[in-house]
Parts: sequence; structure tokens; C-alpha cells
Amino acid sequence: MSIKDISVRAGAGIVYILVILSGLLGGRFSFLAIFGAILGFGLFEFYRMVEKDTFHAISKIFNILLGIIIFVSVYFHLEGTRTTLLPAAILAYLLILVASAVFLHRDDVFHGIIYSVFGQIYITMPLSLLMFISYSLQPDIAGDGGGASAPAVLALFVFLWINDTAAYFIGSLVGRHKLMEHISPKKSVEGFIAGILFTVLGALIFARLYPGFSVAFWAGFAVVASLSGTLGDLFESLIKRTCKVKDTGHLIPGHGGILDRIDSLLVAVPAVFLYLILFLSF
Repeated sequence: MSIKDISVRAGAGIVYILVILSGLLGGRFSFLAIFGAILGFGLFEFYRMVEKDTFHAISKIFNILLGIIIFVSVYFHLEGTRTTLLPAAILAYLLILVASAVFLHRDDVFHGIIYSVFGQIYITMPLSLLMFISYSLQPDIAGDGGGASAPAVLALFVFLWINDTAAYFIGSLVGRHKLMEHISPKKSVEGFIAGILFTVLGALIFARLYPGFSVAFWAGFAVVASLSGTLGDLFESLIKRTCKVKDTGHLIPGHGGILDRIDSLLVAVPAVFLYLILFLSF
């Protein structure tokens, strides 16, 4: 990789991080706008990728629009206004899919329905759960009334970035044993272990900054984020390998598409959400 390529990749990465931090720290409207845009781009990349070889019966524009409507309806639900919009949006989406199976005379209509629903489960649900974490669970962790700037959501992103960075550099330097060669040939066992260790070290910093919870809580948070993030990365690599594409898009220079940047997040969010629920229940 040339110096120019490294510079472009680093610059784009910094801009991406600043955008994410703006969404996390800028308040609820910033969170809604930035992650809503990420959702839209992510759904577009996913449906375009799975439609690469054939045009499916269910329009990707329809799926993207309904995904954004569901995401926005989660916001209104958590705000306590228009609380019926969320179940209405989900039910309307399911009814339209059922109606399409009945009225569209195409042999591949069920493939379209499967791809449609999976895209929402894979992308819309985790980003909606991220909003649930920022609203519902933050007061228990931060003790400051919550909000998207509270530590759990910020910690999740920081832990994923530490894990990815450590795994990449340590794996590049000393990686000898392949982790999942049939899915991602560049990932190594050494990088995987380094990612976990450095993420746990990052958790120690959060334990000092936010001492309301124990070191064990933050260390467990870090391990869950690291393991699930790696799983999410591998899963997206499997999807790309199945669809025979190198990157999901070209939106971020040197990094690929939005899905290439949030692949770890999409699996880590449900895992961390479950971890927080279980931990806060005891």
C-alpha cells in the first residue's frame, strides 16, 4: 500500500470517526440524523449486493424507505410520542410482504421476501437497538439521565475500534495462524487475541472514567464487544464472499462502503444489549 493510499485511508477514517462521534455526542437529533443516514446507506448497499445477479421482486427502494420509517418510529416510541407508529410500521411492512407473495406472479418472490426481511433484521434492528441502549439503559450506567452521549454507546464504539485496530496491526506484524481462512484469509489468531487484550485494556480506562460500575463489568463489556464484533466482521465477509464482491460500496475512500465499516457493530449491538440487560438484572 502506497503512502498516498495510506493517507487517503487515514483521512477518510478520521472523518468517519468524527461523524460517528457527532452522532453520539451531539444529542438525540444528531443521533437520529446521522445513524438514520447510515441505516439508509447500509440498506442500499446490502440490497444492491444481494441483487447483483438478479433483480428481485421486492423493490430495494421500498425496503430502504420502510427501514428508515421503522428506525424513526423507534425514536418516537422512545420519546413517548406517536407510540403506535412503531407497531404500525412493522405490521404494515409485514402485510405488504405477504400481499406481494400473493399478487406478484414471479417464481423468485419468496427469495425477495427472505432478502427483504433479513436486511431489516441484519441492519435496521441493530441500529434500532443502539437507540434503545442510548435511551433505555443509559441512566443505569451513567447515573446522569441517559442520552446518546452516555458511556455505554460510546464505549461500544471505542471498544470495536480498539479491537479492529489492534487485530489489524498485530495480525499484520506477527500473525502466522489463520483464524477463518475460508472466510477471511487475512485474519489471524494472533490478531484476534491481541484485539481482545487491547480492548480489555481500554475497558480499564472506562472503569476509571466511569467508576459507577466495577472493573469486571467493563472488562466483560469489552470481551463481549470484541468477540461479537469479530463475529460480525467475519459474517459480513461471508456475505461478500457469497455475493462475490470485494467491498459493499465505495462511499468511504480506502475503506469501502458503510457496511464495511459497521459490520462489527451490527452483531456487537445485539450482544451488548443482551449483556447489559443480563448484567443490570442482577
